[in-house]
Amino acid sequence: MPKHTPADELARECVALYAELRRASSLLHDEAGALLAVAGLRLQLLSTDFPEAGARAAEVAEALDGVMEQVRKLSRQLEPSPVRRTGLKNALLDLAAEFGVTLHYAVTAILAPVAVDALYRAIARVVAAASAAPGVTRVAISVRGARSVTARIVWNAPARGAGTDLAAAALLARYSGMSFELAGKPEKTRQNKTNQGTIVVIRYAGRRPAGG
Repeated sequence: MPKHTPADELARECVALYAELRRASSLLHDEAGALLAVAGLRLQLLSTDFPEAGARAAEVAEALDGVMEQVRKLSRQLEPSPVRRTGLKNALLDLAAEFGVTLHYAVTAILAPVAVDALYRAIARVVAAASAAPGVTRVAISVRGARSVTARIVWNAPARGAGTDLAAAALLARYSGMSFELAGKPEKTRQNKTNQGTIVVIRYAGRRPAGG
């Protein structure tokens, strides 16, 4: 039976915490937000049925709008990743723009929301680690799949420059149910010399689209 290190325990706790944050965000957004919206609608009906209460209802509605905005703000803050707000593709496009890397996206597989969050986090951690590593001038992301999703992050420098960050990303990915592979690859320079590049492959099983 494999021995769990403190890093393993920390990774497992982080994954559990991400799941709890997502549940809290969903509770606020889907349930508390919906109840507040219903209360706002009833206030509007009250103003229509009882015009004499319109001024007081307007005051309450204004306060309710403030509460709703705070609930939305807290829900966004609790959300572990931007995927819920924008979708995986748009979140990755924003990530690519932030770090100045290229992205190829061709995914039709259906993943559970928590799985999409985990996949995005894994890709984002690797891209951040690669972009900050010494000597890196080019990073590319490829994400594709119909039955399962495979993400490849490639850059033109050895992995050792991002070793600690990659080790943390690997642990978090594996405790989220993904496979994480790290390998070297030859990179040709302009001087026709061969340097060691790096490729990270992250895989997550999914479901085929309905009717697919």
